[in-house]
Amino acid sequence: MSNGAVRNTSAPHCPVHPVFWIAGLIALCAILPVILVRFLPSNDYPFHMARIVILSQLDNPIFDRFYDPGSFLLPNLAMDTVALLLAQVIPPEVAARVFVALTLLVMLIGPILLHRTAHGRFSPWPLLSIAFLHNGIFAFGFFNYLFGAGLAFIAAAIWMVLKPDALRLVVGFLCAIVLMYCHMEAFGIFAVIAGSLEIYGAMSRWRSARTWRILADLCCAAAPFILAIALFSFLSPTAGVSGQGFGYSSWLGAKPWSFLFSLSSGILWLDVFTAVVLIGLGGWLVFTARLTISKPLALAAIMLSAAFVILPGSLMGSHFVDSRLGPALAMLFLVTFDLRENSDHRAGRAVIIAACALTLVRTAAFISVWSGDEKEITPVIQALREIEPGATLFAATADPYPSLFTATAERRAAWRPPLKHIASYAVLSGAVFVPMTFADPTKQPLTISPDYAGIKAFQGDNPVKLPDRTALDTLFAQITGHLRAGDWPDIGAPYLLVVGSDRLQPLALPPGVTRIIGGDRFVLLRIANMRPQ
Repeated sequence: MSNGAVRNTSAPHCPVHPVFWIAGLIALCAILPVILVRFLPSNDYPFHMARIVILSQLDNPIFDRFYDPGSFLLPNLAMDTVALLLAQVIPPEVAARVFVALTLLVMLIGPILLHRTAHGRFSPWPLLSIAFLHNGIFAFGFFNYLFGAGLAFIAAAIWMVLKPDALRLVVGFLCAIVLMYCHMEAFGIFAVIAGSLEIYGAMSRWRSARTWRILADLCCAAAPFILAIALFSFLSPTAGVSGQGFGYSSWLGAKPWSFLFSLSSGILWLDVFTAVVLIGLGGWLVFTARLTISKPLALAAIMLSAAFVILPGSLMGSHFVDSRLGPALAMLFLVTFDLRENSDHRAGRAVIIAACALTLVRTAAFISVWSGDEKEITPVIQALREIEPGATLFAATADPYPSLFTATAERRAAWRPPLKHIASYAVLSGAVFVPMTFADPTKQPLTISPDYAGIKAFQGDNPVKLPDRTALDTLFAQITGHLRAGDWPDIGAPYLLVVGSDRLQPLALPPGVTRIIGGDRFVLLRIANMRPQ
């Protein structure tokens, strides 16, 4: 078997060591915003961090009362595994941020290694992947997937470099298992790239010798992936929900818009600057015939594009399934190209200057914008410190949820910063039960104790939407009704965090509800526990 990749082994455009030094500086800049900003403005980050805190402290009798450990045979556990190991030596909150930084590093290293393997040399060209690290999928907080996507590029590089023998089948199977453990879509990226390489090699060999051995080799190369899927089907609880939530958007523009959003930094002027640099540089290099292409990777990019078009928006209970491919697809198209062997030094210098310019401008922009977002997040977290251990925090919002489609000013404002899951930060100051924190047994290794499953069902995985003050009054009535009826177990002191409370003014509180603290966009309320003793 052979993947058919033609590797260029000529001298690199730049000496290896300068490229490494530049890559190291770019990597440091990429993670600098994560180092400097404690509370990341990422939609799902609060409940990811909270889950790491809870799992690392399940010996706490309060957490033990509300939660049970779940299965670790799930295709969505990159963060849980790595951060929990780190939490043995550093605080869980820090461990979660370290994992986010590692995610960015892996996303940068993966394309560099795949490019090196495909083109046979280290080059400054893949450093341009810095343009796609902080993206819309990062803003949503899909860190398990992004970490796995970076590893998928590394796995594809390993697949390319190994000879087509038994060792490659074993290593490919191990890579497939690791990637599936990180995230199912990361496994899919690896499978598409490796499969495309094998198909390209088979097509090349078929032109010279039409034999059935080529088909047998293709089937053999597919064995590691088929076996990994079989193990998933037999062992993982997630296999039972594989067909749930399947759906496409009815809007024809959903695919192109979701692709653009997936690449967006969330800062319009920065996206324009990035596009101008990439298009300008790429246009000049194409016009002057300074670019070459890896045909095997080009086929992989085409196949992954087809997967993006075919995949539904929702699958296996997850949303934005197709959109997540956007950054990986952009990086794969990027590493498909390289500077020509006979290019002069101006091309290499131009790429280095562009990569450094993108790095410096984007890093400065993220530090500035994220620091401003943190100033809005911090007062809410300080207010959550008023909640005593053993209490329960419900969550509601009058703000729109952060959305993939940000056509209006109101929807764009929902991202600056996203406060949808901010209630999960309550665990930073003590063992507080936040029913909204994700604890799906088919997605996370954390489950709600059976006694408290009804409270989880009442809250759901998201804050209760409050279109008006009447909806807030109804929510008060529902909570107090459950407490009076005694159909909930002991939840300690019940609290309610209302985000977007400025939209509900004047806020009239019913008897038994006390305002604890508030800010411009939120208010923390305590509800009298009327549960029969």
